Parts: sequence; C-alpha cells; structure tokens
Amino acid sequence: MDAVARFAASPRWEHADPPTISPGGLRALGLRTWLAIRLLAPLFGSDGIRLADLTGRNKAVFHAYLPFGRAVITSGLGRAVTELVTLRTAWNCGAWYEFSHHVHLSRLGGLSIDTVERVTEGPSAPGLHPHQRALLQAVDELHATRSVTPATLTELRAFLSETNVAELCLLVGHYEMLAMFLKTAGAVPEPGAFTRGPLSWLRRPDDSDRLAPTSLPGLNRKVFNRLQILYAPFVPPFAVVVHRGRKSGRTYRTPVLAFRTGPQVVIALPYGDKSDWVRNLLHTDRGGIERLGRLHRITKIHITDTPTAADLIPKPLRPLLRLTKLLVAEVKP
Repeated sequence: MDAVARFAASPRWEHADPPTISPGGLRALGLRTWLAIRLLAPLFGSDGIRLADLTGRNKAVFHAYLPFGRAVITSGLGRAVTELVTLRTAWNCGAWYEFSHHVHLSRLGGLSIDTVERVTEGPSAPGLHPHQRALLQAVDELHATRSVTPATLTELRAFLSETNVAELCLLVGHYEMLAMFLKTAGAVPEPGAFTRGPLSWLRRPDDSDRLAPTSLPGLNRKVFNRLQILYAPFVPPFAVVVHRGRKSGRTYRTPVLAFRTGPQVVIALPYGDKSDWVRNLLHTDRGGIERLGRLHRITKIHITDTPTAADLIPKPLRPLLRLTKLLVAEVKP
C-alpha cells in the first residue's frame, strides 16, 4: 500500500455523508465560472473541481474569495512552508479533500512523500528540520487554542518576520475555514484527481518521488553511466558512489550528481530512492564516494528533501533540486 492509500485509510477523515450541498451546475455557477472550472479540471485529471463547484454557488462570495485565497496562499512564507502548514492544518481538521490534494501539490513545494508522512506524525517526528518542527507546533497550537504560545513564537521569529507570522496565522485560519465548509458540504476528492492527466507524476505508486521517466534508468545504465564513469570521479559536481550489493555482495560503482557541504555530501536522486544503489547504501549504512580523484568512506546515510536539508544546499541550487529526493551522508577522511 503506497503512502497516499495509507493516508486515505486513516480513520481521522470525516465529512457529511450523504453530501448536504450539491455541486453547482451551469445555472448556479454562471457561464464564465462553469467554463473556467471545466477548462482547468483536466489539469488535475478530473472532470470538475469540487471546491469551485461548491463555493461558486454564491457568485458574490466566490469572486471575493478568489483574490483573498490567492493572496493568503502566495504570501511571503514560500511554497514549501505553505504546503507544510496546509497539510498539517488539513490533518488536524480531518479534512480529506484538502489533504488529498495537497499530498500531491506539496511536491511542487519540494516536500517528499516521506516529509508528508512526518507532517502527519507532528512536531516530534524524527527527520524534520528545526524550523519545520516550530511551524508544525505553531499550527497545532493555533488549532487547539487559537493562539501561538510565547515559546513557539520565539522559535518562529528566529526565521520568520512579524509579517510572516501574521501570514502563518491567516494561512491556518484560511484552511480551517475551508475544512469546515467542505466537511459540512460532504466534499470528497474528485474521481481520477492526480491519478491521470499532466500532474499524475507528482506522486508515484512506489513512493519513490521519481522525476525521470521509467524508461530512462535502463538507458542510463547501458549508455550514460558507461560514459560518465570515465570522468565523474574527477569532474565536480559529478562523483562516483561505491556500494556493495545487498544480495550478491559484489562491489558496484555508480556515477551521480553530488556536492559537498562541510563534512556531508548531498546527492540528487532524479530516479527516486528505490534504485538499487540507493537501497544498497541504506541497507549497509556505509559505502564510498570518489570525488576529485579521491575515495572517501560515507556513513550515516539517509533520504531527505530540499526544504528539510536547506542548510546543506547552496541557495542557487535549491530550485534545481526541489523536485528530487536527496541522499545525505557523512564523509569520513
């Protein structure tokens, strides 16, 4: 069972059944809104957009809500923080419609499916960045008491401005408001949403968050790897990972894109974290890396993503690595 299916099976989701508000049709929505929904829906792989079908029944509210919602969602918090906060808010509210959409959309903010699972565990989940812990704690406090404690506020102000803190509160309130409406209305995800259409790649059935097409790894092994292995040990940002097979015990060498930050090395995973060489390293928690003509041992190997490992990634590289999982390891002399 993949992560999305596990989320869907959670007992925390609640919504009116049967629905108490039916989606608006052409007459209720008006021609312009109805056409806009029908044109946008195929982008998500569905025949409609339930949120718009429901809120659009009141034309005045709908057209006032659109600029408000857009302003709150596209605030100065940034996409990764916005998605993290949205997911936790939806989880706290038991709002499956919201959560199911943002499980997929959060990939565009750089959140791996592993980080989404950590969001469901809360601020104490292992593997989170301290900033992410503070954000999740603030979301939980806003949900429970409608305010952020002074201690959490101090943590937030270490990396957020006063304006950002205000945006955080408005963002949580916005998605709690939507959760109340959507759950009362009985909204459920649209059939086919994110499982077909141009955004179906955002999450993979194997939870690998693979970016490259399925046909490319074989071609890569047979052609590109044989060429890259000649220069990768000497020409950064390329390197060669040395790893031992989990079953065969044989030693293999795989060219990768890697860069070093202090005692740690970060390796991009465009083929996801289910590749054999990645699994070999995780299985033994040790291996080697050839870089700049020198072989180093690596250990403390783990998988993460750009928002979680932001401290290790030079700022100009973060947009380039945003859509891939990352392997991080400690380099030994």
